[in-house]
Amino acid sequence: MRRGSRPWATPARKPWGARWWNWASTPPPTRAALLEAATAEGQLVGYELELTTRGGDKRTVLQSMSPIEVNGEACWLFGLHDITERKQTEQRVREREELLSLTIEAAALGLWDWNLHSGEVTGDARWRVMYGLAPVEPGASAAVHWASGITPEDIDVVTQELRRHLQEPHKPFDVTCEVLAPQGGGRWIRSVGKVVAYDTAGQPARMVGMSIDVSSQRQQERQLERMAHYDALTGLPNRVMLERRLRAGMEHSRARGQQLGVAYLDLDGFKPVNDRLGHAAGDRLLVVVAERLKRALRLSDSVARLGGDEFVILLSGLAHAEECERRLHTVMESVAAPYTLDGERVLVTASIGYTLYPDDEADADTLLRHADQAMYAAKQAGRNRFHGFDAAEERARQLRREQCGELLRALQRGELTLFLQPKVDMRLGTVVGAEALARWQHPERGLLSPVHFLHLIEGHTELQMRFGEWVVDTALQQIARLMAQGLELPVSINITPEHLHRRGFADWMALRLAQHPAVPARLLAIELTESAALYDIDHVARELTRLRALGMQISFDDFGTGYSSLAYLRRLPMDHLKLDRSFVAGMLGDAGDRAIVQGVIGLAHSFGCGIVAEGVETVEQGLALLQMGCHHAQGYCIAMPMPVEQFMDWAKAWQAPAPWRATSQAAAPVPPAAAIAA
Repeated sequence: MRRGSRPWATPARKPWGARWWNWASTPPPTRAALLEAATAEGQLVGYELELTTRGGDKRTVLQSMSPIEVNGEACWLFGLHDITERKQTEQRVREREELLSLTIEAAALGLWDWNLHSGEVTGDARWRVMYGLAPVEPGASAAVHWASGITPEDIDVVTQELRRHLQEPHKPFDVTCEVLAPQGGGRWIRSVGKVVAYDTAGQPARMVGMSIDVSSQRQQERQLERMAHYDALTGLPNRVMLERRLRAGMEHSRARGQQLGVAYLDLDGFKPVNDRLGHAAGDRLLVVVAERLKRALRLSDSVARLGGDEFVILLSGLAHAEECERRLHTVMESVAAPYTLDGERVLVTASIGYTLYPDDEADADTLLRHADQAMYAAKQAGRNRFHGFDAAEERARQLRREQCGELLRALQRGELTLFLQPKVDMRLGTVVGAEALARWQHPERGLLSPVHFLHLIEGHTELQMRFGEWVVDTALQQIARLMAQGLELPVSINITPEHLHRRGFADWMALRLAQHPAVPARLLAIELTESAALYDIDHVARELTRLRALGMQISFDDFGTGYSSLAYLRRLPMDHLKLDRSFVAGMLGDAGDRAIVQGVIGLAHSFGCGIVAEGVETVEQGLALLQMGCHHAQGYCIAMPMPVEQFMDWAKAWQAPAPWRATSQAAAPVPPAAAIAA
């Protein structure tokens, strides 16, 4: 465009580059006005203009006008630059900034800036209100130290969170702490921030962030926490809080090497009061009891209500059981003082059971259970007293439970077997039978004799049943194996009193025999003790008579050690008496034992049954027994218990010692009764 010769009007001087046009309200300037402005300024730079393309799109362009000389004449050079995308981006940024500002204002967020080198924090007006700070006076510093107003407990919390954020900068600094205002009162403030600047040494120098008042939320959390961890009636800790305190007390006890008393308290006579005066009166009584318990304890102790009239007391820092009992005695006296409910005088007392950790090396749940068990013992002993849990006895019971479980698994895995100990006729030099004795081939401890595990069966119903079935079935299987080798020898098994006294014992034994039809009943003998036989003798006599009718043999084991009445014994069917090993061992050097042996042998002859001596360990003992008329024996002198395979070979090759054979050849004829029994 060629410049005209007429002078241009000069508008107010203002850089066009800083001028923004609102095209929605103000029409664009005319070309003449632009030329006039450009002439006045000497050029026109950064003028924004909105254009419409032929396709109808709105575009924003940046127009410039610069004077140039062409062929000696002054002209204007026009330039256009499309800045539509940039303008759109700037608009979005402005919108977001406005939205953030509205959000911060609506959320009542306070903004702050923390100088990490000096420790000073500056914040906006909302932040200062949160911290209870006065508005900044003209000329005064707005900075305060970051720990100002923060409770001593929370200073460590803020320090740890700052350290954590510096180690993990990708995760924001986030801490909630209590702030005490200078004028009094406190608020809970949550602050979130991020390091935004580092010094020349690469160390964090500045953090910015925002804070929000969360006092109302914190109060609600505390109310919910109290509802979750405290009893609504008494205000005492409930079971959940008790578990926390108990575990903390256990850790403290281990660290300090002190005892922790765990006491379980139950009120005596509470139910009659509750039934007579009503639940409302009962609740008031529980509230008063709770207050008395708190007053009777030290600040370091704790009491919780489990429900109903049951409470748990934790006594920390104890030196010994006597100190625990002294404190529990104080508690009992406090509870036992009279109460007044609805004008009526009421008396209740407390039964308390306690245990001491770590003497009682149990977990938290088990400690409570042990204290509960001891409390019931106090109830049974007459109430209004305390009773201590015997941790050593419980450890023994726990060990027994574990061992019983291990024995059950051993039965299932086939680790148990029956060894056979021979019974022989010393006079004839023949094998006349065997006693089946259990052995445990333990995978770690090796071969175990019955003394290591048979005691576990006593009182354990499931183990008794499984073990009894296994013994009978295994013995019948071994008899069948002996028969296959041409050895038809009776095998005796020991019957426990629990099996013998079961209703239908004879039917059960008949069922086991029926499962092995190839084995004659006469080859299975049962051995039982005198005490087992004489308990409920009518039942035992009926069952044994039915078994004998099947063909089975009956032996009385360890005869002479019990308190048998001959009148009772005559009511029981017997095939053999087994002379106890204790009398056999002492008969050569003790006249009394020898007289007992002689008497039992004579008693067996008079009853018309056989006699078997147990525990024969020397040839001399065998000679003495032969001289007294006892021909059958078993013991280490003859053979030790052995597996059935070894027994087969041994039975075919055994010979009686020469002195026995010599004595037998010179012996007098056997008495008729003994001959019948043999």
